Amino acid sequence: MRPDSPRKNTERRRLNTKGKIVTGLSFVFLLAGFILLMHCLLHAEKKEGIYTFELGEKLPDDPAFYLDAGPLARLLADCDYSAVNESVPGIYKFSIRYPGKEFTFVLELKDTVSPEVTLKEGPFYFLPGTRIRPADFLAGVKDADPYLDISFDTQSMEEGATFCRDIRRYTARIVVSDSSGNASLTDVPFTVDCAPELIGVKDFYISGGADADILSFVSAVDTTDGDLSDSIVMELSPEDIPEEGEVSASFTVTDSCGFTASKTVTLFVTDPDEIQQLISSRKITHSDFNIIGAYNAYDTGVFEGEDFSETMEGILPALVHVRISKDDGSSTIGSGFIAEITESDIYVITNKHVVGRYTESEITFSTGDSAAGNVVGTADEYDIAVVKIPLSGLPDRIESELNTVHIDLSYWESLDDERPDLGMEILGPDGNVDHITYGSLVKKQGVFPFFPPFTETEMVLALRPGDSGSAVFDSCGRLMGMAFAYSVSPERDWAVPLDEIIKAYEEITGRKLYIY
Repeated sequence: MRPDSPRKNTERRRLNTKGKIVTGLSFVFLLAGFILLMHCLLHAEKKEGIYTFELGEKLPDDPAFYLDAGPLARLLADCDYSAVNESVPGIYKFSIRYPGKEFTFVLELKDTVSPEVTLKEGPFYFLPGTRIRPADFLAGVKDADPYLDISFDTQSMEEGATFCRDIRRYTARIVVSDSSGNASLTDVPFTVDCAPELIGVKDFYISGGADADILSFVSAVDTTDGDLSDSIVMELSPEDIPEEGEVSASFTVTDSCGFTASKTVTLFVTDPDEIQQLISSRKITHSDFNIIGAYNAYDTGVFEGEDFSETMEGILPALVHVRISKDDGSSTIGSGFIAEITESDIYVITNKHVVGRYTESEITFSTGDSAAGNVVGTADEYDIAVVKIPLSGLPDRIESELNTVHIDLSYWESLDDERPDLGMEILGPDGNVDHITYGSLVKKQGVFPFFPPFTETEMVLALRPGDSGSAVFDSCGRLMGMAFAYSVSPERDWAVPLDEIIKAYEEITGRKLYIY
C-alpha cells in the first residue's frame, strides 16, 4: 500500500479540527438556546403598581396578570388571595408563590355600584293598622356587598303611611344602602283599604220545600268598591239543601284589592209550624236568624212574664209614634203598633181619630228612623185605622230591628173574669220611650157607655192625652187591645178589643194577620 502524502494528512487534520469546532459551536449554541428557552419558559418578574377591582368582580386566577412570566412559570405560579376579604372593600396584600420565589402585591377593592332592587309584582294593598316593612315590597336585592341597610325614608313619606293609618293611597320610599355609601332609592305606591263586610250572614231557619233564595238575605259592602252583594259566592247549591235537617253554607266575597271576607253558617230546615213555635217561644228571633218560610218571622213572641219591665223593653221594636200634619200648620200626635211586615211594606195600626180625615202621616220607629206613611183605610164601627209605610224609604238594617206585636186570640178569648196585669209603652217623636204605665184588665168586653151598643175592653191604665193608638200588652207581651179613650170622673180607661182589631185589619187591607 502506498502511504498518504504529507499534504493529504494536513488536509485531514484541518478537516478534523474544523469538525470539532463546528461541533463545539453547535453545542454552545444549543446550550445557549436551551438556556434562553428555559428563561423564556420559566422567567417571572413582578409588574409594579396597585391593582384596583370592583367589589364582586372576580379576581384574576392567571398569575400573568401580575407577572411578566413565561408559560411554565404561569403554570407553576399560584395566586394566594387568602388575605383578601372579597366581600369587604379595602386595600389588601396578597402573594404569588413561585418555586424559589414569593411576590407580594397590593390590590384595592372598591364598591362604586349601587344595589340593584327588584320589586314584587304589584299593585300593593294593605289593611288599616298594618305596619308595613320594606320586605313587603321587595322581591330581591342584588349587590356585591352583603352588608346592606334596607329601610324606609320616613322623612319623605306621609304621616301614618308605615302604619297604614288611613284608608287612602300612599307612596313608600325604600332606601337600600351598602357599606360604601352607595344607595338605591325606590318609590312604591300602595293603597290602604278595608276588607269587604258581609251583612246579614247568620244562621238560617228554612221551611222545608220553601223557595229559599238564601243569597237575597245577605249583602256585602266595601269602602272602596261600594256594594259587592252581586259578588257574593255561596258554597252550597239549592240541590244540597235537605227537606229536613242541618247543613252548612259558606259565603265569600272578594274586593278589587284582593281582600276577602267569608263566613260559614248553619241552615236548619224544618216545617213552618215548628219554626213559628220557636219564634213564639222566643227561642229564635229574626234579628238573630234569617228565617225563610215562617208565617210571621217578625213576631216578638211570648216573654216569660216574670219581669214586666223586661217585657216592655222587648216589645219596643213593635211600637211607633204617629204624627199627622194638618192643613192649618198644626199637628196631632198619637201612637201605633206594627201589625205586619211584608217584603215591601210595614203595616201600622192606630186610632181612626188620630189620623182623622188625612191620608198622609209621619211614622217614627223605635230605631229613631222616620218615614212617610199612607192611610190605607179606617173602620166605621171601631176607632181603627191602618197606615202603610214602604220599606224602600227606610235603611236596609230596619228589617232586622223591627218586630210585629204578638197576637194570641185563643188566649184572649179564654179570658173570663181574670184581671191580668197590663202595661203600655209610648214612644216620643224621637223614637225614645216617652212614658210607661202599668195597670190591669177590668173587663175583656163590655158595653161602652158613651157610644152603645159597641163593646170595648175596659182597664185601669191611667191613660193621658197622646196615648191614643197605643198597644196594650199583658206581662208576657201578648197584645190585649189598643187604647182609644178615657174619662176623668170617674177614672176609667178603654181599649179597642183584640178581636175587633183583627177583624178591622182584614176588612181594611184584605190581608189576614197571623194569630195563635
